[in-house]
Amino acid sequence: MRTQPAAFVDTERRARRLVARTQTLFFVLLACCVVSDHSEVAQRDGISFYGVHAPTLALAVVAYVVASVGLWQFAHLLIDATGDRFVGAQLRVVAVVLVVLLITPYNRGALLNWTHMGAGVVGALAQLACAGRLAWRTTTTRSRAALVVMLVGGVVSALSLPNWHFAYLLDGEIILEIGFAWSLWEWTTQTSSSTRAFRAGPL
Repeated sequence: MRTQPAAFVDTERRARRLVARTQTLFFVLLACCVVSDHSEVAQRDGISFYGVHAPTLALAVVAYVVASVGLWQFAHLLIDATGDRFVGAQLRVVAVVLVVLLITPYNRGALLNWTHMGAGVVGALAQLACAGRLAWRTTTTRSRAALVVMLVGGVVSALSLPNWHFAYLLDGEIILEIGFAWSLWEWTTQTSSSTRAFRAGPL
């Protein structure tokens, strides 16, 4: 266990700056994509639409890469500060999934489509695992609220995947990502000196 509280405070500041900058840029770029095109096709195909739609392709690539790098770096900070390797692993899964989503355009054949969807499901489950872990460990209202927001987004997204004429995949995914970003911010509080007793340990 660390004995230098200042080191924890510095880690929390770095973690918050990292999460704030990378997630803000992700959502700003995503907002630009949505403003550019929020057609029925975008609603039906979700955020991934912007990764295959030529006018928004560059924005989507930058958004995904920034988010991926930010999550990978945050995982390192979180593991170092809290010892929670489970959440660190889940964050890295999400980081890898973001790259996989970019290199598997769903409109280029059945194989890429199924790979893309499978990766998306894995990423969403990993995000929910991170939020669920935080809600279970801290039992704060904020951490639970972040999880609820994610669950709402997840349900809306899941209902939009089958051909049930419920085309709100884009909305559901955005809600899910908002809840995940909120959960990430709450996770940064676990890297401070005030919570240095927090140690998740192995499952």
